[in-house]
Amino acid sequence: MTKPAAPIILCLCCVLFLTACSNASLPQTAEAPTEPVPLAEPKEPEQPPAERQDTEANSGSEQDMPSGPEQNPSPIPGTDTGQEPSLSPAPSPSPSPAASAPVTDEEIGRRYAEAIASFQQTVTLDITGREWKYGAENDLKNIYYKVLSENSELKYAYDMTAAVTDSAAECSFFYMPYKTGAYTQTLPPGSHTVGSLHDAAAMAQSMIRGTERLSIAITDPSLGVEDLQRAVRQAGYGWIDFSLSRDGTEILASSFLDMTLSDCIENINESFRLAAGIVDEIIEEEMTDREKAEAAYHYITEKVAYDFRYYSGKNDMPFVSTVALGALRDHLAICGGYSHALEMLLDVCGIENYTVSGISGGEYHAWNYVILDGTGYYCDPTADRGGMNGHFLLTADELENMGGYEWDADFYRKLCRTSLDSSGSPNPR
Repeated sequence: MTKPAAPIILCLCCVLFLTACSNASLPQTAEAPTEPVPLAEPKEPEQPPAERQDTEANSGSEQDMPSGPEQNPSPIPGTDTGQEPSLSPAPSPSPSPAASAPVTDEEIGRRYAEAIASFQQTVTLDITGREWKYGAENDLKNIYYKVLSENSELKYAYDMTAAVTDSAAECSFFYMPYKTGAYTQTLPPGSHTVGSLHDAAAMAQSMIRGTERLSIAITDPSLGVEDLQRAVRQAGYGWIDFSLSRDGTEILASSFLDMTLSDCIENINESFRLAAGIVDEIIEEEMTDREKAEAAYHYITEKVAYDFRYYSGKNDMPFVSTVALGALRDHLAICGGYSHALEMLLDVCGIENYTVSGISGGEYHAWNYVILDGTGYYCDPTADRGGMNGHFLLTADELENMGGYEWDADFYRKLCRTSLDSSGSPNPR
């Protein structure tokens, strides 16, 4: 009677098989994720200090990663595992960017130059992580000086100060008033108007009577600071150093030597007395300006010998050999003495002229620029010593074609009482 068990077992197996198939075909609920749920967008980690960025900024440590939203998916119907389905691990966030490199000297200089060119009052710099060589204020000031030395047209920014904290520097610039239009309406009381380079030179020349400082108001904003400095230094005949004050509101006088300003003035006056005596001897009233210039030139080239102690022993050469006094009193001079002596003779004759500073034959040299009948000419009495005249009244082109001469011809044209063009002739009005 045991045989009937086989059909019963077979029926049970069929029931179990059908149940399993039914469960396997049940659909999943909408709450069950079909893909891993992404984590929340990670926040940017706080930037570490610059000096630690190589060890911390890109660590990507787990505790620094933000956690995603809590996941609680519903179990799949028909299962009773008691466990949530596992999710694929979230991708690691990209490494955080390194902190910006500290600002460089070049970048600071660029910011300075842009600010000065646009007359900006202050520049604020982020100096986080910046290391200083001589201290923040000194280094920032040195960069300012470097900018001016490389961009002479910006020298109207006569000063700069810096207020520094650990992370920022506020740099403030100070500008010469004439460049900012301060004198467009009124001039400071007691100031003397300077509207050209010629005016600047003439104002300084008027100070050789003993004035140590003279208030001025430069009324042409287009004038360059370096040109103005060179213009006032035309005065003094090699004895007095005239200079523009830092803010461009005064002309200042000082001695080149260890002597008082009054001593320098006395030597200039003695030189003028000698020059006036020579003019009385060599100049006749009916002479034209060209003839007067020629007579003065020939006197210097014939009467003055070159002081070769300049090459054999400069310590033995007296200072007067570099100025008119050596040429006119001792008849012995180097190029500075030749050119200043000719300058004084022509001044006494009322002929506009200037001492030129430049290079000849690879050495610093001085010669003269003379204005005759509204045209500028060059003379080099040192080169013609011994009574020659090969370097008398040459145009700029003629002097340049001789070779070996280097000078700023444009500056001397602008220095003249009447503006001259590149040929040395008056500009058409």
